[in-house]
Amino acid sequence: MRKTVLSAAVTAVLVLSACSADEAEPAQSPAAEEVEAQSTALDDVTVSGEAGSEPEVEFEAPLVIEEPDSTVVSEGEGETVEEGVQVTAHMTLVSGASGEVIESSYESEAPSGFPTDTAQINQGLFDAVVGQRVGSRVLLALNGPAQSGSQPETLLYVVDIEGVEDIPEPLERAEGQEQELPEGFPAVTRGENGAPALEQPSGEPPAELETAYTIEGTGPEVEEGQNVTVHYTGWLWDDASEPFDSSWERGEPYPVQNVGQAPVIDAWNEGLVGQKVGSQIVLVVPPDKGYGAQGQGEIPGDATLVFVIDILAAVG
Repeated sequence: MRKTVLSAAVTAVLVLSACSADEAEPAQSPAAEEVEAQSTALDDVTVSGEAGSEPEVEFEAPLVIEEPDSTVVSEGEGETVEEGVQVTAHMTLVSGASGEVIESSYESEAPSGFPTDTAQINQGLFDAVVGQRVGSRVLLALNGPAQSGSQPETLLYVVDIEGVEDIPEPLERAEGQEQELPEGFPAVTRGENGAPALEQPSGEPPAELETAYTIEGTGPEVEEGQNVTVHYTGWLWDDASEPFDSSWERGEPYPVQNVGQAPVIDAWNEGLVGQKVGSQIVLVVPPDKGYGAQGQGEIPGDATLVFVIDILAAVG
């Protein structure tokens, strides 16, 4: 079964991709207002059911745990989870305010996938699973950000560790067969380190999302739900003299979590799926697949964008 990560409601606190945990905004229960806590520690929480099946979580709501905390509900006998691996786990998210299940991967029968890497996941999740064995069930408490007029809501995660696999080292740059871009695409050149440069596009931009290889890699095709590591640079179609954003300039690749539903522009979710690892692709992005009429930062409204993206790895 293909592994996916859970929806934005579940991963907003756990996964650090497009924004930090402090900036994320998970769904809030109406009961998350300032109320007197009935339960204040994981010792007050009972988790029943066998690991590998959807758990039942019981406590006297509301539950308020001020600092991240975790405990092992049951120990597995499999391989030990180490730093720097890809974990497969079923996750059940429970509102501390109401005691109700917000979401569970058991419902979709699709376990989640995430790396044990604090650059990409919350420190609390990292601490909860690293050192545990496959087959373990772990209970984790984290707090979502405070909403206006309310206290932060405690969120409970029951994490059933299903498996681990090594994460292959990502490529440093695209590797494969050079391809000629179709007519109408702006020309791409590359520096010695592989960082791309773009010639000024000419003519009217396309009205639809356009994708093409400049280098076609030989790796597996990117699947929806995977975590993809990329290097990228983005330009305005109307002014390619300077990029508006570049992971090359920052000196580190960019992780796209849960591609297909990642917190990135639609063009990336659509354009990355199906492309081969090792490839360099060009995305010509119309406004409705980018930042729309409102724009963002130095990107004006209704702007057509051009991205050159090196696909360095895909796991999950």
